[in-house]
Amino acid sequence: MFDWDEDNIEHIVRHGVDTWEAEDAVWDPGRVPFPAHGGRAGVIGATEDGRILVVVMERGGGTTRVVTARDASKNEKRSYRRRKR
Repeated sequence: MFDWDEDNIEHIVRHGVDTWEAEDAVWDPGRVPFPAHGGRAGVIGATEDGRILVVVMERGGGTTRVVTARDASKNEKRSYRRRKR
């Protein structure tokens, strides 16, 4: 279950990302996990439309709260594609 509120929705919208896209990237079976700052979890994952995103989140109490989501950089996309092979 995802924890969305006005603050985190506004934040990802500033990066041009919609909530469903962030959720798609988190659930992507080919996602590449990485440790993010502050003990948070991160993933590089793709949406159903093929957009590759970086999503940083906090997990706890059965929920996932997206802290930020943005388009992956060229190097991050490369890491994602290599991992999927």
